[in-house]
Amino acid sequence: MKVSRKRKGSSEIPTASTSDIAFLLIIFFMATTKFDVKEGLSLVLPPAPKEDSQIVQLTEKELTKIIITSNGEIIFNKENTGLFNQAVVDSKIKEFLKLNSLMIFSVKTDRSAKYNEMIKVLDRLKAAGAEKISLSTN
Repeated sequence: MKVSRKRKGSSEIPTASTSDIAFLLIIFFMATTKFDVKEGLSLVLPPAPKEDSQIVQLTEKELTKIIITSNGEIIFNKENTGLFNQAVVDSKIKEFLKLNSLMIFSVKTDRSAKYNEMIKVLDRLKAAGAEKISLSTN
C-alpha cells in the first residue's frame, strides 16, 4: 500500500480583499470624523448702490470715526484712548449712542494692526447696540 504524503498548505496571505477592507476603513473614518467649521464675522452687507443714487454727506453728529493704529491704539474722533480697554471703549460708544441712537460708526484699521484689535472693537459695538458700522483699512 502506497502512503501519500500530505502537502503543506501554501503560506501566502490572501490579498484579494485588502482593497475592500481599506475602502471600508476610509469610509468609516470619513463618516466618524468631526470637521471643524471656522466661522467668520456675521455681518449683513447693504445692497450695492444704484447708478442714479445720490451721495449723502454726513455731519459729525451722524458719524463717529474709530481709528485703530498699527500699535493697537484706538482713536475716537481724533481723541486717543490708548490701547484697547473694554471699559473705556464701552463708555465712549455709549456716549456717542446717547447723542444719536442712529449713529454711524466708521472703523478704520491700519493694515499692520492686529486683526484681534478690530474684532474686539466690533464686538463692543455690537454689544452696545450699534447697528450702522462701516469697515475699512488704510
